[in-house]
Amino acid sequence: MAHYKLEDSAKEISKTRQKIRSKNLNDKHFCLVPFSTIILEPDGKVGICRHKGTEFPIGHIQENSISEIWNGPKAREWRKSFLEGGTGFCTQEIAHRHCNLCPGNNELLDDIELSEVQNSPILKLTANLNGKCNLQCQMCSVWKKPNGLYGEDNFWKPARVEIFPFIKEIDLLSGEPFIQADTYRLIDEIHPINPECIWSFTTNAHWKLTDKVKDKLDKIKIKNMILSVDSFDNETYHKIRYPGNLPTVLDTIDDLLAYNQTRVERGLSEMRMSLNFLVQKDNYQEIGSAIDFIESKKISPFVTFTYLPIEHSLLDFPESKRMDIVLELLNMSSYKILRSMRVINPLIDSLKGINKAQALIILKSKLPQELMAEK
Repeated sequence: MAHYKLEDSAKEISKTRQKIRSKNLNDKHFCLVPFSTIILEPDGKVGICRHKGTEFPIGHIQENSISEIWNGPKAREWRKSFLEGGTGFCTQEIAHRHCNLCPGNNELLDDIELSEVQNSPILKLTANLNGKCNLQCQMCSVWKKPNGLYGEDNFWKPARVEIFPFIKEIDLLSGEPFIQADTYRLIDEIHPINPECIWSFTTNAHWKLTDKVKDKLDKIKIKNMILSVDSFDNETYHKIRYPGNLPTVLDTIDDLLAYNQTRVERGLSEMRMSLNFLVQKDNYQEIGSAIDFIESKKISPFVTFTYLPIEHSLLDFPESKRMDIVLELLNMSSYKILRSMRVINPLIDSLKGINKAQALIILKSKLPQELMAEK
């Protein structure tokens, strides 16, 4: 994997903005996710965005069908806001994460129907049908959720007609997909009728890459393999992702890297591998070293921020402590600062007066002007 440069980011942002503007849409606010995606949560709640899915449901699988929810009042309101140039329910996410400009999501921009009411089928499905997980992460509650709410009548039968033949992408994340039978059933059901469907997985990598798992993955086109690892110190990792064992994860990561190489050699799709490092009170000191370690494995680092639960968030620190952390982060290289903007943005926004002004001046001096212009 080539080293990601600052100018590469500027080019990607510029291309995405131009693509959005070409549709006569507001490139600072518009997000295509409500027009493309639906998320099924283990507790039966149905959402649209992976950032807001559990916090902002648009329906419940036990109350309405998926097709009814897809064009229900909350979904239509969300789309209407973006079509009218607003940020709707996503003001904070767009300001801090610029998630609406994600190049991967915007690959579907030419395929979506720019309408409040959707007549076209769902293009991207996040099927978190089961919250079963092998870890009990301190900042996560998915492993506590009820399971078994998606049955033949309310999901599998209608999905075979309305979703599986037309879906362009499957994105699996909640719980641990590689220990869930639902994951392998989805592969067996979708691949024969829709072999062009592209798959993404978010995984804690706390499992073994067996030949059985490889055989399943060999059947499908894999777009992303996102690894969630929040510390590279075994004691800290064990605390955050209890009762996890970091060496087990590192072994699986190496096995996935080797498997990815064999996929390419055999003419299968290459998995774009990235590692999601979720910054919180217990690990923020590792940001710089974590980026170095992740890239030493030729994996793309993706540094994100804990908002909730607040007791684990950096926002729970006093302002003087938050300012110290900001100054420490802004002392990193420009490349690492860019990689850490999803942490730096909310921290700076939480500051007041002279502290905020000082942080913004330093940030402006560290990043290229073309990137600052987009903030």
